[in-house]
Amino acid sequence: MDCINIKWEIVQVQVKKENQIIPIDIKLPDEIDVCEGIYLSIPEKLNTLKSFISQAGELSLSFNAKQKHLLHFTAEYNKDLSDKKKSIKLNCQLENNKNITGYYIDYANVKGENNRFLPYTLSIYFECKTIQKH
Repeated sequence: MDCINIKWEIVQVQVKKENQIIPIDIKLPDEIDVCEGIYLSIPEKLNTLKSFISQAGELSLSFNAKQKHLLHFTAEYNKDLSDKKKSIKLNCQLENNKNITGYYIDYANVKGENNRFLPYTLSIYFECKTIQKH
């Protein structure tokens, strides 16, 4: 009988300037077998002009050394931190020693007073599954 555990791995991306392109190269722990899903969040409560920004930036990720391009997603910002959405389901079997690579592009839409860009953190939550054989 197999023992299945769900574990969340969190990667944070610091966005420091408008239109910044940030390369992503992540190696999840070896014991993780499957990436079940992903959830994106901008956890800060920013002093933005709008309470909701539907297109803060764009995340693109490939799994297993670019063999599977499973995610191309627009990140959003919601000032109401309690408004959580469900994770995006991926169900991607991970190969050993294979990185998750891609990029995040800021769309320069996160603005504060005087229409100035506000630096922010994008948190990427990977919903992972480990399977222990018994």
